[in-house]
Amino acid sequence: MKQERPTTHYIWRTRGDDKVRPSHAANNGRVFAWNDPPETGHPGQDYGCRCTAEPFMPSINEHIDIEVADVADSGNAWTSQDFVDHYYNGGGRGVAVRETGYLRNIVAQYMSEVGERMKNHIARIARGHPNRTFSDDFYNTYDMTGIVFSIGDTTIGGRFTGTCVSEFGILTVSGQFEFYLNDEFADPIDIGIELFGDPYPITDEWTRSFSGQVYADPSRSSFG
Repeated sequence: MKQERPTTHYIWRTRGDDKVRPSHAANNGRVFAWNDPPETGHPGQDYGCRCTAEPFMPSINEHIDIEVADVADSGNAWTSQDFVDHYYNGGGRGVAVRETGYLRNIVAQYMSEVGERMKNHIARIARGHPNRTFSDDFYNTYDMTGIVFSIGDTTIGGRFTGTCVSEFGILTVSGQFEFYLNDEFADPIDIGIELFGDPYPITDEWTRSFSGQVYADPSRSSFG
């Protein structure tokens, strides 16, 4: 039966006396992988070897950082009347959220709601893709009426892609988010009837990068 190892790597430790073989003494304090033994074999494998394998469990300050980029608006904040005027006079032309002056605040509100969940999600997906690329899609509806009533409940989603490097039980991750926002202004007086105007889409896109380090073992980790 294959022996279960607590870690993927170990530190070679000798007894430190004159009975230690020179080749084993040379290994003392070095880190080796269980799946890649040194020329001497693993500790205790050679006849009469008293050396031991100390589990190698390096400590890290776990973190996943999502870039705090300034999402710029391209115009002054629209009033409710501006949204209504565009409904009647805009001919259905789509509007970018940044045109209305609200993208920055919406993104800030969104990240305050989902930022920690995103970090946990990255960690979970990365653990299934050691030394590989990983990705996943996401979307949900969020209430933004506290920022701008005319946008209100809106869909925000996207995709993240990244790379995961696994070493010594630690995952180093980096990648990028691609976000989108989809909404529609279709009912200026909120009665469910479109009166003599043209509904128009309200959309936008933005990106953010992420990077960090987490433990591969979820039982050791604060993420996931």
